[in-house]
Order: sequence, then structure tokens, then C-alpha cells
Amino acid sequence: MPAYSNTVPPSAIWPGDSAQVWNAEQPTAGNGGASASQRIAIGTPGGSPGGFSVTGFFSAAPGSFEIDVQVSDVDVDTQYQTCANGNLTSVDSTNQTFHFDGSTVLATFVRLLMRSRTNGVNVTADIRRL
Repeated sequence: MPAYSNTVPPSAIWPGDSAQVWNAEQPTAGNGGASASQRIAIGTPGGSPGGFSVTGFFSAAPGSFEIDVQVSDVDVDTQYQTCANGNLTSVDSTNQTFHFDGSTVLATFVRLLMRSRTNGVNVTADIRRL
């Protein structure tokens, strides 16, 4: 998947939909731009609450890492903020999986940011609209 860019319309997910934002990739760790996944618009049909979840896995043990789940109401790189408890730093030690429950988060856009990773392993991640 391409790194974050707001030059083309974003993919939108509606209740029950999901979108893959990293597909067996090694995003460059950092603070934005190339370190971030493509953003996803959170579709909100008439009056329904928002909410989403993030599920992903590494191809092997990632070592020390941090993935930030970020949201924004304005699709500008510097406007994205990390969700409360959205700093993912641990995985299931058997399957190298991670999960974030954003069921109470209301936002227009969501993305993932690879803040740090010590081992050169691939990551795959999906965002699901609840």
C-alpha cells in the first residue's frame, strides 16, 4: 500500500467494511508521511455513531516497536493525533498479532503510524468500521 498521501480521495469504509492499510510491508519508522499508512475515511450513515478497530500482525517477532493509531477530522498530515491508548507496543507472543478497539472514537479519518521498530519484519494491518 502507498504511504500516507492526501492527493487522491481516500478509501471510505462503512459499517461492516474493512480496508487493508499495510500489506506485508516494512514502513520506515518516523513521525509522519512515509511512516504512516494510507488514511481511511470513516463513513457515518445518517446519525449512526462512528467507531473502528485495528487488527494486524508481524511476519515474525518485531522486537521493540510502536504503532500509533491516529485520527483526524481534517486530512492533513500534521492534524493527525494519536488516540487515547492508541500507542501499540506489544503483540501476542505466539502469533505476533495486535488489536486496537476504537469503538468509542469519533473521527473522520484514521491511519496507522509506524513510530519505531527494531527488527526488519513485515507488518500487515486492517481497519474495520464497526
